[in-house]
Amino acid sequence: MNTMSIVLKIVVIVAGGFLLADAIFSLARRKMTESFCLMWGLISVFMIIGGSIIRPSQLSKFISPISFALILMIIFILVYIALFFSHAISDLMRKNNELAIQVSLLVHEKDEIQKKLNELTGTEPGKDDIRTESEK
Repeated sequence: MNTMSIVLKIVVIVAGGFLLADAIFSLARRKMTESFCLMWGLISVFMIIGGSIIRPSQLSKFISPISFALILMIIFILVYIALFFSHAISDLMRKNNELAIQVSLLVHEKDEIQKKLNELTGTEPGKDDIRTESEK
């Protein structure tokens, strides 16, 4: 095996290890949702296994060292962007769930206030409901 083949194997295995560590730590710190962590964990395990199994013996015949370095940099940038989007989407999903819970609580509070108001004024429910300007 030539040096580019060995470098490729090492880079793939190390990148898989870093992705696995990031997935585990992101799950522990609640930075990513479980589904994204599972996806990244599987990708990293496949990278580690693939890096251990592949034997690119003729790689230097097809790609020059500079092209090889450029391809690796482009792949790392794309993986980093995908990882960034996974973190951002997970954060937005978590915030969306929190907002849905808060809206549900506000609707429940509004209903309870409406019931108390109806009891105090002696009106039937549904006749004089409190409505905002946008609902009228």
